[in-house]
Amino acid sequence: MCISRACSSFARPDLGTTLTRAGLAASAQQAGHRSVLAALGGLAIAVWRQRPTPRDSGSEGKRDGDRRHRRPRSTVTIGSIKAAVAVLALTCGTLVFAQATSAGVITLPLSDFVIFSGGNGTGNTGGNQTSIGGHTRIIGNIGSNENLFQQGNPLPGYPAQLDGSAYAGGALTFGQDLTVGDSLHLRQVVANGAATISSGVTIWGTLDASSVAAGSSPAPVITGGVTAPSSTTFGLIAMPAATVFTAGGANKTVPTGQGNSLTLAPGTYGALNTSSQNQAVILSSGNYYFDSIATQGGFDLEIDLTSGNPVNIYVVGDVSLAGRQSLLVKGLGTSGAYVPINQAPSLAGLIYLETRATFDMSGGLDGTHNIWGGTVYASVDVAGNSPEMSVGQYTDWYGAAYAYDSFGTADHGTWNHVALVPEPSSCVLMSVGTAFALTLTRWRRRRVSDSGTVTRGPVTGRPT
Repeated sequence: MCISRACSSFARPDLGTTLTRAGLAASAQQAGHRSVLAALGGLAIAVWRQRPTPRDSGSEGKRDGDRRHRRPRSTVTIGSIKAAVAVLALTCGTLVFAQATSAGVITLPLSDFVIFSGGNGTGNTGGNQTSIGGHTRIIGNIGSNENLFQQGNPLPGYPAQLDGSAYAGGALTFGQDLTVGDSLHLRQVVANGAATISSGVTIWGTLDASSVAAGSSPAPVITGGVTAPSSTTFGLIAMPAATVFTAGGANKTVPTGQGNSLTLAPGTYGALNTSSQNQAVILSSGNYYFDSIATQGGFDLEIDLTSGNPVNIYVVGDVSLAGRQSLLVKGLGTSGAYVPINQAPSLAGLIYLETRATFDMSGGLDGTHNIWGGTVYASVDVAGNSPEMSVGQYTDWYGAAYAYDSFGTADHGTWNHVALVPEPSSCVLMSVGTAFALTLTRWRRRRVSDSGTVTRGPVTGRPT
């Protein structure tokens, strides 16, 4: 049975994050840095082998027939260095890491999931730490360190579809008529506990669980077979520790009146609120710190990402968003205009929001969905509250949603996985190193004559 990432076309490479983003997939980030440094090391070795070297004492005039004895020239060329640079640039753009597996344990980084809950708290003991309502389409992997539930019941215009794999550290339940994968994209469903598969469910792929209870009339169809009890298990994910930050400062409220907006520069603030419905707040790339955020219906969050740099929004308290919310972005591919995130979904990879309390978004309407995105992380367990992250019905999301303890979303939605992109520190390191390698290589080429002998430069060592 295949348990690699290649089994899922929707599994994303683990990009890792920086410390400003709560250390999501921190181990993968460290691996990414090691990959970049290793590649730079390889370039350095190549350049070192091409360094000008003085001839051995007395080597001048030593001949074997017509051939002069001298150190063979390196076969490393400027072209090969450029090729290595291109590979490094691609690596910086994707940072693809292999999935580690051992003894049937499947390990995946958090950033491979569109929805995941850590199940670390006490507020939802015995419940479903990840709960997904009916008539919902998920594009990406879903999971939980504890129990996972996805309802089925497709409706016209609202399929019950998981275009990804599912992993549960506890029990797993699929509702009636849910479809997982398709004939071209085989998926993997793994539960360390019992799996309950309702009638009419179709899983294009495999199912591994400690035990399986299947519905009837019609019976579920699992194309890749069922293994129960199974030695294949899901390796639990250690959720990132909450970022250490504080807020405080002047409260900010959008001026009274529908249609009004408030523009804020990166910085530290108190509470952020709207004063009526149909208002907007405008942010830009950088770090924002708030005590809390509360909005009324018809709210627009507009984010200017034309610099190509990320925006990080840190909230000490609750984030409470009323229904009919929209996230609009301006940046690469938007022709200088603000557009809903579903029209420029790649920009969701630049947006991160973390709350050390709860994130609650009320539902949209059948004709006016919530259009939202970015990666949101509810990074603590809030005692007596479950779930820490709650998203209402009729929501279309582009990005990812993670909860330290529990997560829930209602029906009639779509979830599209867009992973966070790395902040530029690793790429800057790569660029500096490779530019240095190319400079030394060009110097070497200028110092080697057509005959292959080395022309010594001035005492300063500057190229001649």
